[in-house]
Amino acid sequence: MTRFTLATLQTSAGPKAAIGVGDNYYQLSEISSNNRLRDASVKSLLEDWSNLFPDLETLAHDIASNVGGVRPQHGTPSTEADLLTPIIWPNKFICVGANYADHLKEMGLSTTKWKTMPFFLSPPTTCLVGPGETVEIPKMTNQFDWELELAMVVGKRLRNATVEEAKGAIAAYTIGLDLSCRDLTVVGGDIPVDLVRGKAQDTMGPCGPFLVPAKFLPDVTNLKLTLDVNGKQMMNSCTSEMLYSCEEMLSVMSEFITLEPGDLIFTGSPAGSAGAHGGCWLKPGDRIHAEIEGIGAFNVRMKRC
Repeated sequence: MTRFTLATLQTSAGPKAAIGVGDNYYQLSEISSNNRLRDASVKSLLEDWSNLFPDLETLAHDIASNVGGVRPQHGTPSTEADLLTPIIWPNKFICVGANYADHLKEMGLSTTKWKTMPFFLSPPTTCLVGPGETVEIPKMTNQFDWELELAMVVGKRLRNATVEEAKGAIAAYTIGLDLSCRDLTVVGGDIPVDLVRGKAQDTMGPCGPFLVPAKFLPDVTNLKLTLDVNGKQMMNSCTSEMLYSCEEMLSVMSEFITLEPGDLIFTGSPAGSAGAHGGCWLKPGDRIHAEIEGIGAFNVRMKRC
C-alpha cells in the first residue's frame, strides 16, 4: 500500500488537484489517463470518494513503482509547491468547541463530557487559507489568538447517522488553525457572544497543507499535537484529551444537518492558547508552526490586514 496525500496547487492555469507521493506533488491533469481523475478537483474527488479512492491508490502505486511512465521530474518538489488550502470551497465548514479536557481545565471549567456537544457553522469559506504568509490580522483586534485542531473531511452523505456509519464516512484528515479575536468575541448585553467578528473573519481558518486519507490514519484517538509561535512551543497535547470522538461528532451533527462529501470539520482545540501564556497575542510577522502526528506540519505567517 502506497501512502499518498491530496493537495491543491496554485498554478499558472489556476488551482489544480495534485496527488502527493514521496517528496513530490503530481498534478492529476498532467499525469492521469483516467478522465475521472484528470478533470477532478479535490472536492469533486471527495464527492465520489468510494469509487475514486481505489483509482487514486492505483495511481500512487504506479508513481512509486515507476509504472506508466510517471517519473519524479514530472512532479513538483514539495519544497517548491505553491499550496492552497486543500478544499477551496467546501459546502460547509463546521467548528466544534469545548472538546478537549485539558483546554476546559485551563479555562476553569468542568472536564466532564458535555451533555450537548457545542458546535457552530462558520459559513464564510473565505476564512480558509493555505500555508504561507496568508493570515491577515483584522485591524480592530488587539487580542489575536491561536488554536490548533485536528480537521476531518466527510466522504459520504450523512443524515441521522449512527456512530459506526459516521466513522465510515470520514474520508480524510488535515490540520486546522482556528484563529480568534478574543476582544471581539465577547460583546456583552443581550447577545453576549459574537462568533462572526470573533472567529469567522477572512483568513482566520488556515487549513492544510494537504489531506491524508483516513485509510492511512485508522486510529486518531492518540495523536500528538504541537504548536510553536516564532520557535517557542505553546501547545503540546494529544487527541486522547477529546471528549467527543470524530465519529461521535459527525453522528451528533447529522441529527441536525445533512453532512455532504467535502464538508470540513474542525474538531476542537487542546490547551495552550495565548491566554494561557499571559496574553502573548499574535502580531504581524509572527510565524505559527503546527504539527499533528501522522499528518505532518503546517506553517503560516501573520500580516496586518
